[in-house]
Amino acid sequence: MYPMSTITTGLSKFQTTTIESNLLSSQIDKATIVRIRLVFLRIGEIDTLNEKYQAHVSIESRWSILFEKFSYNLSSDDQQRLNNGKSVSLEKYSQSYWHPQLYIENGLGDLKEQIKYSAKLNKENHTIDICEHRDIKGFFWEKLELQHFPSDIQGLSVSITSMFFTDKVILTADPNYFSGINREAFVDQQEWSLYEHIDTKQRYINEFLFQTNDDDDDDQDNDNQQITNNTENRKRSILTVTCHAARQSEYFFWNGFCLIFLITLLSFCTFGIPLQNLVNRLQVTCTVVLTSITFRWTVNRSLPTISYLTSLDKYGLLCIFNLIFHAIWHSIISVIAWESTTNYSVTKNSWIMYLDRGAFCVFFSFFIILHIGMIIWFYRVPFKLRRQMKQKDDRYRILIQEKKNQSIKQIVFTDLATQF
Repeated sequence: MYPMSTITTGLSKFQTTTIESNLLSSQIDKATIVRIRLVFLRIGEIDTLNEKYQAHVSIESRWSILFEKFSYNLSSDDQQRLNNGKSVSLEKYSQSYWHPQLYIENGLGDLKEQIKYSAKLNKENHTIDICEHRDIKGFFWEKLELQHFPSDIQGLSVSITSMFFTDKVILTADPNYFSGINREAFVDQQEWSLYEHIDTKQRYINEFLFQTNDDDDDDQDNDNQQITNNTENRKRSILTVTCHAARQSEYFFWNGFCLIFLITLLSFCTFGIPLQNLVNRLQVTCTVVLTSITFRWTVNRSLPTISYLTSLDKYGLLCIFNLIFHAIWHSIISVIAWESTTNYSVTKNSWIMYLDRGAFCVFFSFFIILHIGMIIWFYRVPFKLRRQMKQKDDRYRILIQEKKNQSIKQIVFTDLATQF
């Protein structure tokens, strides 16, 4: 049986989770639902070293208000256009009317923004859909996942949030207008390839209250305690829109993996040096080890300082260990030859010669198995992710086509209804 303290802890966690979910659902019922569509108009340079990218994005944020509560002063022409179901422009709307006060969470520096507002009549629900058109240019921070470098796929995201809490604003992806990307206007086409589909993720973050320990007044302490109780369950809604880019890995395969392979393969040539010249074997092997280490540091200059190894790092380290084992073996066989012969004079068919050949076969077999394992891993892990991304692209095209067909049917049905 479980201890009573464990059961009590589990029940308390369950009750806390239930209370938070109920609180969030009640807030959603009262809050304004803001539907967001984001289009990547242009993707600029992707800076792997500094973990940022440049982009030009367009954000459309829509929310509905009752027709009776729409108090914006429209001209007669705009009123006629609105009644006909067409979109009308709203100048200086944010200065006098409510809007969700959106901002970009992962923006870097000063983003260049242009904001416009428009309104359109929704005849089905008898509401007015207010649309905020936000045009943004600038740099965005992105945490790059480099475990599979150079065959990695990076998500380039824009996180949108509001100054209001979830009791006022809930951000969600627009179900009627899909987010998209312009793949033609891409600067780094030589280094990256963009996928067509777009992923959206809705999440919530807790609000944190910063307090100082210098308050000596009891009134201030009581006020701070009251503010803490009011904000401990408050959350902000965040919508993250992500496109995906796959690195063009051919350059790194030829100039990274291939060169490391050739340098390591060169070390097997030391077994062709006669056993009478074992000192020369050690000299060549140590030179190849230092060359591999220098080459690895050169490759790592193009990557940020990370706490884990990339696939290129793992391959390079395995090859360096292979070279070190070669050097250790040459030292061992040198001691054996010194103890068993006179002045390293090893005969052609002696047991030391066969022992050295056996070591060569073991090392070379390990080298072959290493590369077979690497090829299988690349096929089953990084390249599998790329195949999954292409499948998502296919499903995304199908959804877009279905949406277009549905829109055409609605237009035809509306025209027929108008004629009759």
